[in-house]
Amino acid sequence: MNKIFLIIKREYLSRVRKKSFILMTILAPLLVVAFYGIIFYFALNKDVGESKKSIYVSDKSGLFITKFRSTELYEFTYGNTNALEAKKLLEEDNYYGVLIIPQVDKNNLKGIEFLSKEQPGFGTVNYIEDQLKAEVKNLKLAEHHIDSKVIDDINETKVNITTTKVTSKGTETGNSGASTAIGFLGAFLIYMFIFLYGVQIMRGVIEEKTNRIVEVIISSVKPFQLMMGKILGIALVGLTQFVIWISIVTIMGGSVSGMVMAKLNMPEATQAMQSGVSADNEMGSIIYALANFNYVLIIGMFLFYFIGGYLFYGSLFAAVGSAVDNETDTQQFMLPITLPLIFAFVLAQSAVTANPNSSLAFWLSIIPFTSPVTMMVRIPFGVPTWQIILSMVSMIGGFVFTVWLASRIYRVGILMYGKKTTYKELGKWLFYKG
Repeated sequence: MNKIFLIIKREYLSRVRKKSFILMTILAPLLVVAFYGIIFYFALNKDVGESKKSIYVSDKSGLFITKFRSTELYEFTYGNTNALEAKKLLEEDNYYGVLIIPQVDKNNLKGIEFLSKEQPGFGTVNYIEDQLKAEVKNLKLAEHHIDSKVIDDINETKVNITTTKVTSKGTETGNSGASTAIGFLGAFLIYMFIFLYGVQIMRGVIEEKTNRIVEVIISSVKPFQLMMGKILGIALVGLTQFVIWISIVTIMGGSVSGMVMAKLNMPEATQAMQSGVSADNEMGSIIYALANFNYVLIIGMFLFYFIGGYLFYGSLFAAVGSAVDNETDTQQFMLPITLPLIFAFVLAQSAVTANPNSSLAFWLSIIPFTSPVTMMVRIPFGVPTWQIILSMVSMIGGFVFTVWLASRIYRVGILMYGKKTTYKELGKWLFYKG
């Protein structure tokens, strides 16, 4: 254990002292927050940098004269022209576009044409089409003597179902959307962590093997001790980076969320957060559900599967690194290892969130290859205690087995050079003695 600890210390300190680690640890969350901040800004201000577009409307039907609503971005002028004269309007009068509406009726709107010097954007075409649809809708409602305000009121009807889970301890109010968001966030972080730091293990092993440093190290420690020290050392590096990232993102994310909510003017959500009571609206229901999750269980399970999933896959990545001489040769071994994890992540976005208590979700949360991602998606929905225990025992058993399997490959492969490894060769390594 003392030798394993020394290797852990070496792996940990050699990485956290690098300038690249310090820079990425600080800059990565800042870049993520800035990235999503920019996305939110442009999502709320879609017309930034756009100049006002003057559009000439020639309506021979007479149905839409003065019906187009001008805005800060669009200005409509009405007249009478044809396709030939439209080109002159575009060139001489600096119109952005000419909308030609032929003799149509409200039940047949074919032949409408928009001419412009450039291909108009989706937003422009969509705005004009919406204006046409809205006016046709009003004409048809008026024909049947129906008040458009009544229809608008009916269309704005919202239904918000409050889900309540009845258990032996009482009732628990929840929200499917909030449960999905929390579960998927945890699953995504685990998925990314396994890939990011699992590959670091593999690259570290390949580098030491290529530089022949491992020959010196193996003279003092056993291959198993070296493998375990490397896996656990990089795991601590990942946890350190993760804790720092979460702290920075939480602080900055709170500020960005406040700015977004202020921009969107969401008094209902603000009131729900301040009062801490259930609101009778969709946003209030989500805020209330988020405030009432069992975060002790969620965080505990996240840490378990965060570490367990990494150790499970990390040992396999170490075995792959020991079996090859360069990163190019890893492709044939990487696919079988990563495919179950990708499979679980894809299903977590569809089948598992749609039905978290199905047989498929149950088995995916028990099998160690898929349980780190699947179980994190299921936890916020509520999972029976016996299933959680069974999944955790299975995860521990799977880790022990993969460590044993990887160590059998690692002890031979770490000193093997100049030979392209095959699956048949790996099978032989498993049963070598000594």
